[in-house]
Amino acid sequence: MAQTKTLQRRIRSVKNAGQITKALEVVAASRMRKISSYVEKSRMYAELAASIMRRIAPSEEAKLSPYFRPNDAKAKLYVVFNSDRGQAGAFNSNIFNAVNNAALEDRQKGLSVSAVVFGRKGTHHFSRISDIDMVGAYEDVPDLPEANYFASVLELIKRYGDGEFAGVDIFYTKFVSSLSQQAKRVQLLPIAPEEIEAAKEEEGPVKVFEFEPDIEAVLDEGLRLYFESKIMQARIESATSEYAMRMVAMGNANRNASDLVDSLTLEMNSLRQAAITQEIAEITGGSEALAV
Repeated sequence: MAQTKTLQRRIRSVKNAGQITKALEVVAASRMRKISSYVEKSRMYAELAASIMRRIAPSEEAKLSPYFRPNDAKAKLYVVFNSDRGQAGAFNSNIFNAVNNAALEDRQKGLSVSAVVFGRKGTHHFSRISDIDMVGAYEDVPDLPEANYFASVLELIKRYGDGEFAGVDIFYTKFVSSLSQQAKRVQLLPIAPEEIEAAKEEEGPVKVFEFEPDIEAVLDEGLRLYFESKIMQARIESATSEYAMRMVAMGNANRNASDLVDSLTLEMNSLRQAAITQEIAEITGGSEALAV
């Protein structure tokens, strides 16, 4: 009987856990559907900003800008997106591995690594790594931040123009589908020359533009839009991927809980059957003894 009561308590506990995971799965699915509609919009906005850069880049004035060419700085800046909560499968660990591998490569090149981290999980993880200098940490990041939310990060990124960083990379999880997500490393600075070359092939001969009020003002505003669009896209795709991976993880957990309940119920029924069989045997044996 003691074993039966223990199994009953375990079954109740697993059922309660299953109800929680089911609720988390439903919430994650609802949020994923809501924000996934913004993924394509963020990509279109980022592509539009990149096309502006491609038009500006061939100008002689832009070629003198430090944002379009490498420098001799000895530090690298990472902008990392992960989550504030767990229970999302390998969402955070994939980004951690990507950042750790990239940091190892850059340190082998003689570069130090600084990081701006969005997400409580990443803040805790990178704060324990002495080789990565965490220069910024943000928690409880909205799924769809306002445009000025990243203002302080943009100011930090612009230090590349002062020669403080040798490059700026963004780490985020790209949303492919509800069942497929990829940890990505994207070079933000220096602005990738392959984008400029691709534009030349698409547009043919280099076109000459007249800038108003002047190239400096247009370039400054174009760079702001470019940086902002890339970071916003990374945040939206990461948030969508997080909910997708949490939905799948909680769905698996719910099914595992259901399977465990079935297994424990079968074990409990076997114990009950064994106990009933033993009682019947004892009653039969007692009856035969009294008959003698």
